[in-house]
Amino acid sequence: MAQYLHLNIYKKSFDFLVKITQITSNFQRDFRFTIGEKLNSTTIGFIILIYKANSAKDLERVDYIVKLLDELQKITVLTRLATELKNIPREKYMELALMLEEIEKQLNGWKNHSMKEAGKEAEEATV
Repeated sequence: MAQYLHLNIYKKSFDFLVKITQITSNFQRDFRFTIGEKLNSTTIGFIILIYKANSAKDLERVDYIVKLLDELQKITVLTRLATELKNIPREKYMELALMLEEIEKQLNGWKNHSMKEAGKEAEEATV
């Protein structure tokens, strides 16, 4: 098992966190401590879940990845809301949306792989 720091999904997610933290520091005052703070804290929680998923056994890992996909949807909604409220410029939003799409693809690949491994693990347990 690779260390979570070396996982591509961790690196991409951390890059997203850096970008979103820089962007939220320029949010309008009314939104900096509501949407901006929620976006940052949800993204940090997302990265912590990556660590937990990587440390889990295959059967548990799938559950963590499902939680990660759910958290990613929250991040996507908050990012879009901030854009609609004119706190994220459209060109920055496009960059962030591409990053989120790449993270989602990696999560789905990780989920599919983990489900196959969990199936093998279950088969071996019954033999």
